[in-house]
Formats: sequence, C-alpha cells, structure tokens
Amino acid sequence: MAVLGLNHIAFRSTDAAALRDFYLTLLAAEELGGEHGVLRAGSLVLAFVETDAPQGRPDDGDALAFEVDAAGFEDVLGRARELGALERPPVAHTRWSRRFEVRDPEGRRLEFVHDDLGVYWREDE
Repeated sequence: MAVLGLNHIAFRSTDAAALRDFYLTLLAAEELGGEHGVLRAGSLVLAFVETDAPQGRPDDGDALAFEVDAAGFEDVLGRARELGALERPPVAHTRWSRRFEVRDPEGRRLEFVHDDLGVYWREDE
C-alpha cells in the first residue's frame, strides 16, 4: 500500500464562502474550478463545504483526505472494513477520481482518495 500524502483538507462551515475568502486572501491561494470553492495553496488543496451543523459535531466536522495509489485504495478499504470503520463506501465522483470515508475512534472523518493522475495527460473523450 502506498499512502502518497495529504490530498486535501475539507472545511465545513455555516458560511463557506466567507471562510473560503479568508483562506484565499491569507494564503494568496490559487482559485480552482469545480465544486466546493476549491483553492490551491502550494501543493495543498482546500475545499469549503456549506453546512448547517455547528463545528465540533463529529458527524459533520472537517475532514482529512489522504491521497493513495490504486493498490493503497484497495488495501486501506479492506482494513477499514475489517475495523468496522467504513463510514461511506467507495464512490467515483469523477471519471478519474474515487474515494471512501472512514471514522477514527474519536469520530474524525478521514477520506481516502485515488486520483488517476494519467488523466491530466489524456485528451478529453
């Protein structure tokens, strides 16, 4: 298994747009297209998700998302199932990216993401 590093941090907020603007200015971040007002600061991606839940609730808190390779995706998924920690089963949210969610023993949301980086070198179909 290869965990390659941190894929992104997802901030949940009752005012996601204001929080995004704060990080955009503070970090002089690059605005990326797509869902969740995504920004890039260096090699780190930040996402901002609107929520009605106050922070501190483990069912809708911030998330740490780990980047894994294809084999790592399957390895971690298997161990998450063995531990009974799988929160959300795998989903393919784009043609080139899939993820699943786990909860640690204290309720933190952990995402494991496999992005097919080869897609960046392919022409659109």
